[in-house]
Amino acid sequence: DGLVDQRLCTYLETLLSSQTIDVSVLLSAVLPVQPGDGTALEASLPDGEDSAKPSVQAIVLPLLSRVIANGSISEESELFVFLKHLLPWINHFPSSIVVGFLVSATLGCSIAQEVLPGTKGKKLKTVFGQALIPMVANLSQTNIQLASALSYWQKHYQMQDALPQDSMELLGGVDLGALSFQESVLDNEPMNTRAGLYVYLNAMGNVPTLVTDLILAAFDIFANAIYRTESSQSITVLRCFLVNKLPAFLNNYAAIIFPPLSIEMCISQALLRVDPAAFPSFSQMFDLLGKNGMLSEARQEFLFACALQQLIPEGSIEALLGDVPMQSLPASGRYVKDDLVANCTANPARIEELVGELENMEGNAGEIAGALIELLDHWQEHEDQVENQPVYDEFGSVLLLISAIKHRFALDLADIGISAPESFVSQYFKTACESHAVNKLTEHENELLGGWVRGLFETEGINDELMSMCKPAEFHLLVSTLFDQSIKACQAGVLGLDTLTGGLEYLLEPFLLPSLAAGLTWFANKLWETKDSFPLINILMPALSILIKPPSMSADSAAIHSAVLSVVAEPLDQALTHAQRVYKLRVDISPLTETLKSHMQKHGRDADAYTELAAWAVTPSMGLQVALRNLVRLLSQWCLAEQSGTAASPPSYTHRLLRSCVQLVGAKATLETLVDEVLRQYNNEHVPHAEVVLDVVVTMIVAPQPDLTSQRLMLGEVLATEFQTTNELSKTDPDRARVIVRLHRRVQSFFAANSNDVGVGMGEGRGMVLSNAEGLPTTDIDDVLAHTEERINSGEFLGGTIDEGLMSIG
Repeated sequence: DGLVDQRLCTYLETLLSSQTIDVSVLLSAVLPVQPGDGTALEASLPDGEDSAKPSVQAIVLPLLSRVIANGSISEESELFVFLKHLLPWINHFPSSIVVGFLVSATLGCSIAQEVLPGTKGKKLKTVFGQALIPMVANLSQTNIQLASALSYWQKHYQMQDALPQDSMELLGGVDLGALSFQESVLDNEPMNTRAGLYVYLNAMGNVPTLVTDLILAAFDIFANAIYRTESSQSITVLRCFLVNKLPAFLNNYAAIIFPPLSIEMCISQALLRVDPAAFPSFSQMFDLLGKNGMLSEARQEFLFACALQQLIPEGSIEALLGDVPMQSLPASGRYVKDDLVANCTANPARIEELVGELENMEGNAGEIAGALIELLDHWQEHEDQVENQPVYDEFGSVLLLISAIKHRFALDLADIGISAPESFVSQYFKTACESHAVNKLTEHENELLGGWVRGLFETEGINDELMSMCKPAEFHLLVSTLFDQSIKACQAGVLGLDTLTGGLEYLLEPFLLPSLAAGLTWFANKLWETKDSFPLINILMPALSILIKPPSMSADSAAIHSAVLSVVAEPLDQALTHAQRVYKLRVDISPLTETLKSHMQKHGRDADAYTELAAWAVTPSMGLQVALRNLVRLLSQWCLAEQSGTAASPPSYTHRLLRSCVQLVGAKATLETLVDEVLRQYNNEHVPHAEVVLDVVVTMIVAPQPDLTSQRLMLGEVLATEFQTTNELSKTDPDRARVIVRLHRRVQSFFAANSNDVGVGMGEGRGMVLSNAEGLPTTDIDDVLAHTEERINSGEFLGGTIDEGLMSIG
């Protein structure tokens, strides 16, 4: 289960104190036993952040630091052997704080201070000192005290002499000239700006400060969407986040903000920094229905949602608003998901009421959505249920709502709160659009399938007996197999084409229509099998036509049908376009694609893309890059205005500008543009201003780029490549080289802090190694450790076996 016995530390310490094993053996033993073993290292931090799940490495390395500092290494030969075992950890994990502490303890022990100032081990000292260069540079961003200590020992032991040629392999081909230049670039203290968070949240430490900045950024982004006249859907989503999501999220952090600070103080500080011109009080407004009216309503709704979550007392709202509030807390109070599930189970009519309340900006939407999802997994039919059609109606409506939300916001199962793989919702989204062979179905499923075939295509019709035998969840999981078997029956001549299309029309009844979300996705997958001799095309197209463009429908059916098509329009349109390329002469495909296009939702990030692009490219030469530089400049000026105490609205911002630059002119040219603007502001000799622009640009580089394909180079990748050339660049353009080094450090620091990277499994989390001293691609930590072990075992490490290496170096 990945857990390590907490008694291991005591056991190992006993073995070390009794000299049963020595520190070098133990350090080597924490590598994987077999090269390429691939055993995942369970992450944990040695300072207790995740002490319930320590890894072996999380126990061993701090233990070694402690016993070495207490004098466990007493002989010169022991010291040199241990330093050689320590060297690969430094090379592969130059950002690990835990490894850094072990290095510092080793270099500071008594025997090291006796031996290392002399001439013995000169070659090892030189190699060790060069290996410390990237570690000191990286740790200067995360632990300045540790970096200073390592730098001190590096200079004290004169570890920076010229590296002998035959020891180059120890650094994995690292360009030492480049490292020397990169180390010489000094940084000012990093500055986390309001503009940086604003940029990052549009694309997608200190807890009180984090909370305040997050609230402020949410208001900034909402105001930005209003003033940019984004689509009503985008504005509704941002408003819903501000009111229904953010207060519930902040509730998780309220317990770790300790007196004299409080979550109420954070909210108050954030609202004080919100631009009063963008969010005026109601008494200051003349147009309650205009843009400012919506912004002021959102501010009030946010505060009442915070009061609902018990983050602030209701009585403080008036003071925070600076005006008399125009609403109150919901009469029903704060919802609890389990209570809602119980209420809906006892009274199914409550479900429809809750669906209507989802649109309310009161702070309860999250609990309502969670309750609806859980209801689908535990749907109960009442014994006194006279008709089964209403049950299908209610179940299908909730399922379609969840499907529409999942599609609209591109959510995965974890995003919508689904963790159990056996739950209905999990099975539905994973398998409902797949058909199954009849011989793979259970006896009960075969019975249900036969019942639906007879109900749709024979004289029996769809009756209560069939629906009472088949639960709604079972029907929705079976519909793709029903389509598959029906199409095959028509192909075999068992069903006539008219009978097939006539039977499928039954599915356009309101209580069955939601099943087409999965069924039409099955059709889309089937169309991708289209080729010149595809035998089913003459059956699939008439069946699809009746389901996508029915000749007539009731008003209730039309509304549900439109919602279903909004979910399946994109994959179905793509599949039909593929079929049209194969069958160029077919005239029954294009009418369906035209119908689907009217149901494709325009996502906020793609709205008015052509108009925006034309505006950005208005400058005759390098229009996009000029627009990008202007945007960086405006963001920097906005932050400077705030620092000087001047309230200012955020500049109009969309991450689409940066994304368009990368797509149209390439990541390299885009990065050059960003570096040019940083240089321009650095040359103003205004250090705070320079740090502001650095934070803005770094955030642009690390912000999510969801619409760029994996084949396209990302800004971070190009920056890493440019970083490798800074030594040569420094000879012709040292200012530009320094900017690239600073940008690269900040980007690496961001990923080290915000990913599950451990450096070696301890100290910074767990998971992937972002970079290493060999400049290798991102690699799983176990593979790196196994690679190091393999090098030792094969006699390559230090140019031979451990003992031979010791002799040659000593």
